[in-house]
Amino acid sequence: MSSCHYVQYSDRARTDYYAMPTPLRRRFDAAVGDMARHPYAHGDPIRGNKDRRSACLAGAITEYEISSSVLVVTMLKVVAL
Repeated sequence: MSSCHYVQYSDRARTDYYAMPTPLRRRFDAAVGDMARHPYAHGDPIRGNKDRRSACLAGAITEYEISSSVLVVTMLKVVAL
């Protein structure tokens, strides 16, 4: 059984998040909630680093970093399509 990771946003990702249209942001929030339960099951490792990943979540390209020892996912980049 895996625990849900806390999701935090870098300043850049937070700015991009708030720039999303509201309907997309709602879908994105749901997708992020799913990703937080199983962060390694989404996307692909970046440059072979399994803790740094790129994934498409609800129509947005994201880059995030997983800190499993403290159950935190840091959203680094969010690009709405």
